[in-house]
Amino acid sequence: MDDTIREPEDHFIRFVPEVVEEIRREHNFDKKEDRDEAIAIIEKWLKSQDHLVKKDFDRAYLERCIITSKSSLERTKKQIDKLATFKTLAPKYFQVTNILDSEVTPILHAGDLVAEYLKCNDYCRGYKLIVDLLDVNPSELISKLNLVELQQFLPILTEGYGTKIKGIIYLTSSKFIDGFIKMVKPFFSEKIANRLHVAPTLEALRELLPEEILPEEYGGKAPSLPILHEKLIKQLSSDRHQAIMKEMNIARTDETKRQRDKFNDQYMGTAGTFRTLSLD
Repeated sequence: MDDTIREPEDHFIRFVPEVVEEIRREHNFDKKEDRDEAIAIIEKWLKSQDHLVKKDFDRAYLERCIITSKSSLERTKKQIDKLATFKTLAPKYFQVTNILDSEVTPILHAGDLVAEYLKCNDYCRGYKLIVDLLDVNPSELISKLNLVELQQFLPILTEGYGTKIKGIIYLTSSKFIDGFIKMVKPFFSEKIANRLHVAPTLEALRELLPEEILPEEYGGKAPSLPILHEKLIKQLSSDRHQAIMKEMNIARTDETKRQRDKFNDQYMGTAGTFRTLSLD
């Protein structure tokens, strides 16, 4: 069985085979027989879950789920189940949208397009995010920040997609940032909250991240932001990715077939203000 993790053909995301092997070794997943056994267990489990609508996932996708679950098969099961449940509880975040055809795409909704793209194409330890606030009016930012949507979307990103956030860097010299971070910090897990950083200058940013991965606007060697943005939009709007989004959107739940106690135990305490489903 072929379980090769390949760099995507569009080369928008780049990684070499050595990186895949290194990450596999870190998670005791470098032996093919171990991967075959683990993936077979997850495939068998999927078939036994009556409430999960989609039963078939390709092996590369399942491996990514296992890796982002630190090789714990129980965590992998919960991750797959949670993402399917989130798609059922909060379908507005999982609309199949072609950004090129949409005049306005809310950032959190576009976030699902990106998260799905990364889940199906990337292979890494995690992500460091840069929030560039250098030219942002603090009062305008706060007025447009939807804390309810932030509270709902973060669990989708971290628990559903298994995205590992290694750090969030706010690029700003404004004194308002301390109050802003204090306001949003409760919505992150303690681990992520401790990874919030402030870079008041581009020089400070370059001390936190290598110049090889920074766009040229930040004094780095990577392509400029307009070029990266154009490439990203092209990939998210491609026929291939739109087809993937439609297929993965099927991966929801039929809550009439889930045991009520299982739902209450696993999801009523989930961070976010999702409404309770009627399971009658």
